[in-house]
Amino acid sequence: MRFTYISGKRRIFEKLRREGRISRAELARKCSLTRPAVSAIIEELIADGLVRELGPGRSTGGKPPIMLEFIPDARCAVGINLGGDGQIEGVLCNLSCEILNSEAVAYENNFENILNGCERLIRLLSNSISGRNISGVGIAVSGVVDNNGFVLQSMLDIVGKPLAEQLERNTGIPVRIDRRPNAAAVAEALFGAGRDAAKLVYLTSGIGVGAGLVMNCESFTGSNGFAGEVGKLRLPDSRILEEAARPSAMLKEYIEKTGKSTDMNGFIRSFFSGDSIAVQLVTENAHFLAYAASVAANLFDPDALVLGGDILEFGDRHFEMFKKEFQSMSVAAGLGKCPALVRSIFGRQGVAVGGAQIILDSLVQ
Repeated sequence: MRFTYISGKRRIFEKLRREGRISRAELARKCSLTRPAVSAIIEELIADGLVRELGPGRSTGGKPPIMLEFIPDARCAVGINLGGDGQIEGVLCNLSCEILNSEAVAYENNFENILNGCERLIRLLSNSISGRNISGVGIAVSGVVDNNGFVLQSMLDIVGKPLAEQLERNTGIPVRIDRRPNAAAVAEALFGAGRDAAKLVYLTSGIGVGAGLVMNCESFTGSNGFAGEVGKLRLPDSRILEEAARPSAMLKEYIEKTGKSTDMNGFIRSFFSGDSIAVQLVTENAHFLAYAASVAANLFDPDALVLGGDILEFGDRHFEMFKKEFQSMSVAAGLGKCPALVRSIFGRQGVAVGGAQIILDSLVQ
């Protein structure tokens, strides 16, 4: 989704969605619109079933205002997290990011199996709310996706293949494909750790390393859809960031250096217990991620930077390392204007929740 001018209808929609209940006069003031313009937009939203009038509110001296209420369950959408871990996760969400239902299915990395898994999830989630329409399906995938929803690079067997088109044909529901960091960023910007930020950077380290950018609750993807591809950055030691900073890279290096046979949970325990090699590797990881975050922040100048992904399993100590490193590299931090540095609220489910919200956001332009 390219960043465009935010219409008056969109501003009112977002304000209602966040406030829940508000009067026309407050909307006019908070959205910098005239009262006649607000009234005309509210009539449209009422006709669309997104807003209803509640009756008189509390008077502050004059005629009591008529209060308006946003209707979160007026629309819902399916969000799907399609990563590279052998599991497809799906959620059914309403307009307030509430998860109405969730399902997961295993898959093998071939196109037919992925297609069948996504279709099964869509049908399971759709059938859970019989009698209500699904506005669409947002699939957030690991890989590079352009602004038309075409998957250009991925570890999954979906590159150049008609996943969205076939799912639409098989289910009769509109389908859109986007990057996983974009989806998670939208969820955090709407109702998560960055809900008060006009500009947000979401940085994730898990299966891969990537970033999602949000401006005024809308995903900013650049001219082609490649904005946020920080995983392709080259580090000063010539390594590619994604290859050096994902948790699996730390685990691999730990096994090579120590000769121990362990899994990710064992590595995390070693870090928490103070194992010197584990601490060194996690410290390096915090530095690498802070480097990527500072590049994104120095270019984008956000109000908030949200860290998410599997890296959060390394707890407070890693996050404090990350913050300290970021503050040493950020131009804004050096000038006393450091963006808020916070951790994801939605966690793993944020990708699927964001996929659903990207669909729901498109209903009002």
